Amino acid sequence: MFRKFFLGLVVSFFLFIAPALVLQPEALRFTKLWFMLGIGLLASITQPAYDPIERNAPSEDKGTATQLVWTVYIVLLLGIAESLLWRYPQSMAWGRFSIMTLGLSIAGALLRAWAVAELGKFFTWHVRVQPEQKVIRTGPYEIVRHPSYTGAWVLYVCCLLFIHAWVASALCAIFLLAGFLRRIRYEEELMVDSFGEQYKSYCQDVRQFIPLVW
Repeated sequence: MFRKFFLGLVVSFFLFIAPALVLQPEALRFTKLWFMLGIGLLASITQPAYDPIERNAPSEDKGTATQLVWTVYIVLLLGIAESLLWRYPQSMAWGRFSIMTLGLSIAGALLRAWAVAELGKFFTWHVRVQPEQKVIRTGPYEIVRHPSYTGAWVLYVCCLLFIHAWVASALCAIFLLAGFLRRIRYEEELMVDSFGEQYKSYCQDVRQFIPLVW
Protein backbone atom coordinates (compact mmCIF):
# COMPACT_ATOMS: atom_id res chain seq x y z
CA MET A 1 0.00 0.00 0.00
CA PHE A 2 2.83 2.42 0.87
CA ARG A 3 4.50 1.81 -2.51
CA LYS A 4 1.25 2.53 -4.35
CA PHE A 5 0.61 5.64 -2.27
CA PHE A 6 4.15 6.94 -2.81
CA LEU A 7 4.06 6.24 -6.56
CA GLY A 8 0.63 7.87 -6.81
CA LEU A 9 1.85 10.91 -4.91
CA VAL A 10 4.95 11.32 -7.09
CA VAL A 11 3.07 10.80 -10.36
CA SER A 12 0.20 13.09 -9.33
CA PHE A 13 2.65 15.81 -8.30
CA PHE A 14 4.40 15.75 -11.67
CA LEU A 15 1.13 15.54 -13.61
CA PHE A 16 -0.86 18.22 -11.77
CA ILE A 17 1.18 20.36 -9.39
CA ALA A 18 4.52 20.70 -11.20
CA PRO A 19 2.90 22.00 -14.43
CA ALA A 20 0.97 24.57 -12.40
CA LEU A 21 4.19 25.75 -10.74
CA VAL A 22 5.63 26.38 -14.20
CA LEU A 23 2.60 27.54 -16.19
CA GLN A 24 0.30 29.26 -13.69
CA PRO A 25 1.61 29.33 -10.09
CA GLU A 26 -1.37 31.28 -8.76
CA ALA A 27 -3.63 28.37 -9.77
CA LEU A 28 -2.28 26.50 -6.75
CA ARG A 29 -4.53 28.59 -4.54
CA PHE A 30 -7.57 27.02 -6.16
CA THR A 31 -8.92 23.79 -4.70
CA LYS A 32 -9.52 22.09 -8.05
CA LEU A 33 -5.85 21.30 -8.58
CA TRP A 34 -5.66 19.69 -5.16
CA PHE A 35 -8.76 17.66 -5.92
CA MET A 36 -6.96 16.45 -9.05
CA LEU A 37 -4.05 15.39 -6.84
CA GLY A 38 -6.53 13.50 -4.65
CA ILE A 39 -8.09 11.79 -7.67
CA GLY A 40 -4.63 10.70 -8.79
CA LEU A 41 -3.92 9.23 -5.36
CA LEU A 42 -7.29 7.47 -5.30
CA ALA A 43 -6.63 5.96 -8.73
CA SER A 44 -3.20 4.73 -7.60
CA ILE A 45 -4.12 3.12 -4.28
CA THR A 46 -7.22 1.34 -5.64
CA GLN A 47 -5.37 -0.63 -8.32
CA PRO A 48 -2.52 -3.15 -8.32
CA ALA A 49 1.02 -1.82 -8.11
CA TYR A 50 2.47 -1.15 -11.54
CA ASP A 51 5.66 -0.06 -13.24
CA PRO A 52 5.37 2.72 -15.87
CA ILE A 53 8.49 1.28 -17.52
CA GLU A 54 7.80 -2.36 -18.32
CA ARG A 55 10.56 -4.87 -17.68
CA ASN A 56 8.94 -8.28 -17.32
CA ALA A 57 5.67 -8.09 -19.22
CA PRO A 58 4.45 -11.45 -20.58
CA SER A 59 4.20 -11.87 -24.33
CA GLU A 60 0.39 -12.14 -24.07
CA ASP A 61 0.23 -8.53 -22.90
CA LYS A 62 1.42 -7.18 -26.30
CA GLY A 63 2.55 -3.94 -24.68
CA THR A 64 -1.02 -2.96 -23.78
CA ALA A 65 -0.22 -2.09 -20.15
CA THR A 66 2.51 0.33 -21.23
CA GLN A 67 0.26 1.82 -23.90
CA LEU A 68 -2.54 2.47 -21.43
CA VAL A 69 -0.46 3.98 -18.64
CA TRP A 70 1.36 6.38 -20.97
CA THR A 71 -1.87 7.31 -22.74
CA VAL A 72 -3.24 8.35 -19.35
CA TYR A 73 -0.10 10.30 -18.43
CA ILE A 74 0.02 12.17 -21.73
CA VAL A 75 -3.65 13.14 -21.91
CA LEU A 76 -3.59 14.30 -18.28
CA LEU A 77 -0.55 16.48 -18.94
CA LEU A 78 -2.22 17.90 -22.05
CA GLY A 79 -5.36 18.50 -20.00
CA ILE A 80 -3.55 20.42 -17.28
CA ALA A 81 -1.76 22.52 -19.91
CA GLU A 82 -5.06 23.24 -21.68
CA SER A 83 -6.78 24.10 -18.41
CA LEU A 84 -4.04 26.47 -17.22
CA LEU A 85 -3.07 28.12 -20.51
CA TRP A 86 -6.34 28.23 -22.44
CA ARG A 87 -9.24 27.94 -19.97
CA TYR A 88 -7.83 29.69 -16.91
CA PRO A 89 -9.22 31.09 -14.62
CA GLN A 90 -12.69 29.76 -15.57
CA SER A 91 -11.30 26.24 -15.45
CA MET A 92 -10.65 26.60 -11.72
CA ALA A 93 -14.16 27.82 -10.88
CA TRP A 94 -16.73 25.53 -9.26
CA GLY A 95 -20.25 24.94 -10.51
CA ARG A 96 -22.81 22.20 -10.97
CA PHE A 97 -20.89 20.76 -13.91
CA SER A 98 -17.69 20.58 -11.86
CA ILE A 99 -19.45 18.83 -8.99
CA MET A 100 -21.09 16.35 -11.39
CA THR A 101 -17.86 15.48 -13.21
CA LEU A 102 -15.95 15.17 -9.94
CA GLY A 103 -18.61 12.78 -8.68
CA LEU A 104 -18.41 10.75 -11.88
CA SER A 105 -14.61 10.59 -11.61
CA ILE A 106 -14.83 9.25 -8.08
CA ALA A 107 -17.57 6.81 -9.14
CA GLY A 108 -15.30 5.55 -11.95
CA ALA A 109 -12.43 5.04 -9.51
CA LEU A 110 -14.70 3.17 -7.10
CA LEU A 111 -16.06 0.96 -9.91
CA ARG A 112 -12.51 0.07 -10.86
CA ALA A 113 -11.65 -0.60 -7.21
CA TRP A 114 -14.72 -2.85 -6.87
CA ALA A 115 -13.69 -4.78 -9.98
CA VAL A 116 -10.15 -5.24 -8.63
CA ALA A 117 -11.46 -6.39 -5.25
CA GLU A 118 -13.96 -8.81 -6.81
CA LEU A 119 -11.25 -10.57 -8.84
CA GLY A 120 -8.83 -10.51 -5.90
CA LYS A 121 -5.63 -12.40 -6.64
CA PHE A 122 -6.79 -13.04 -10.21
CA PHE A 123 -6.65 -9.34 -11.11
CA THR A 124 -3.33 -8.62 -12.83
CA TRP A 125 -1.72 -5.57 -14.35
CA HIS A 126 -0.74 -7.57 -17.44
CA VAL A 127 -2.81 -9.80 -19.69
CA ARG A 128 -2.34 -13.29 -18.27
CA VAL A 129 -4.25 -16.25 -16.86
CA GLN A 130 -3.13 -17.46 -13.45
CA PRO A 131 -3.20 -20.97 -11.96
CA GLU A 132 -6.63 -21.90 -10.55
CA GLN A 133 -8.22 -18.88 -12.22
CA LYS A 134 -11.87 -19.18 -13.19
CA VAL A 135 -14.51 -17.09 -14.95
CA ILE A 136 -15.91 -14.57 -12.46
CA ARG A 137 -19.55 -13.54 -12.95
CA THR A 138 -20.25 -11.86 -9.62
CA GLY A 139 -20.23 -8.23 -8.47
CA PRO A 140 -19.61 -5.76 -11.31
CA TYR A 141 -18.83 -8.69 -13.63
CA GLU A 142 -22.55 -9.50 -13.61
CA ILE A 143 -23.29 -6.33 -15.58
CA VAL A 144 -20.19 -5.78 -17.72
CA ARG A 145 -17.24 -7.97 -18.68
CA HIS A 146 -14.53 -5.36 -18.13
CA PRO A 147 -15.73 -3.08 -15.32
CA SER A 148 -12.20 -1.98 -14.39
CA TYR A 149 -11.74 -0.54 -17.88
CA THR A 150 -15.17 1.10 -17.87
CA GLY A 151 -14.40 2.65 -14.49
CA ALA A 152 -10.97 3.88 -15.55
CA TRP A 153 -12.37 5.41 -18.76
CA VAL A 154 -15.05 7.31 -16.82
CA LEU A 155 -12.50 8.35 -14.19
CA TYR A 156 -10.00 9.94 -16.56
CA VAL A 157 -12.40 11.46 -19.08
CA CYS A 158 -14.46 13.07 -16.33
CA CYS A 159 -11.50 14.40 -14.36
CA LEU A 160 -10.42 16.27 -17.51
CA LEU A 161 -13.95 17.61 -17.95
CA PHE A 162 -13.76 18.67 -14.29
CA ILE A 163 -11.01 21.18 -15.17
CA HIS A 164 -12.67 22.22 -18.47
CA ALA A 165 -10.02 20.56 -20.62
CA TRP A 166 -12.43 19.92 -23.49
CA VAL A 167 -9.87 18.99 -26.14
CA ALA A 168 -7.84 16.74 -23.85
CA SER A 169 -10.99 15.01 -22.59
CA ALA A 170 -12.01 14.24 -26.19
CA LEU A 171 -8.52 12.89 -26.93
CA CYS A 172 -8.68 10.83 -23.74
CA ALA A 173 -12.10 9.44 -24.66
CA ILE A 174 -10.83 8.33 -28.07
CA PHE A 175 -7.30 7.10 -27.38
CA LEU A 176 -7.97 5.51 -24.01
CA LEU A 177 -10.96 3.66 -25.44
CA ALA A 178 -8.81 2.50 -28.36
CA GLY A 179 -6.20 1.21 -25.92
CA PHE A 180 -8.79 -0.63 -23.85
CA LEU A 181 -10.38 -2.22 -26.92
CA ARG A 182 -6.97 -3.41 -28.12
CA ARG A 183 -6.27 -4.91 -24.69
CA ILE A 184 -9.73 -6.48 -24.50
CA ARG A 185 -9.14 -8.22 -27.83
CA TYR A 186 -5.95 -9.91 -26.57
CA GLU A 187 -7.43 -10.58 -23.14
CA GLU A 188 -10.55 -12.25 -24.48
CA GLU A 189 -8.60 -14.35 -26.98
CA LEU A 190 -6.58 -15.66 -24.04
CA MET A 191 -9.71 -16.25 -21.95
CA VAL A 192 -11.39 -18.21 -24.76
CA ASP A 193 -8.24 -20.29 -25.21
CA SER A 194 -8.16 -20.98 -21.46
CA PHE A 195 -11.85 -21.45 -20.64
CA GLY A 196 -13.47 -22.26 -23.99
CA GLU A 197 -17.26 -22.45 -24.06
CA GLN A 198 -17.58 -21.21 -20.48
CA TYR A 199 -16.14 -17.83 -21.43
CA LYS A 200 -17.96 -17.74 -24.77
CA SER A 201 -21.23 -18.22 -22.90
CA TYR A 202 -20.27 -15.38 -20.55
CA CYS A 203 -19.60 -13.11 -23.53
CA GLN A 204 -23.04 -13.88 -24.93
CA ASP A 205 -24.73 -13.03 -21.62
CA VAL A 206 -22.82 -9.89 -20.58
CA ARG A 207 -21.78 -6.79 -22.54
CA GLN A 208 -18.08 -5.94 -22.65
CA PHE A 209 -17.90 -2.23 -21.81
CA ILE A 210 -21.30 -0.53 -21.28
CA PRO A 211 -24.02 -2.45 -19.37
CA LEU A 212 -26.90 -3.63 -21.61
CA VAL A 213 -25.53 -1.61 -24.56
CA TRP A 214 -22.05 -2.64 -25.76
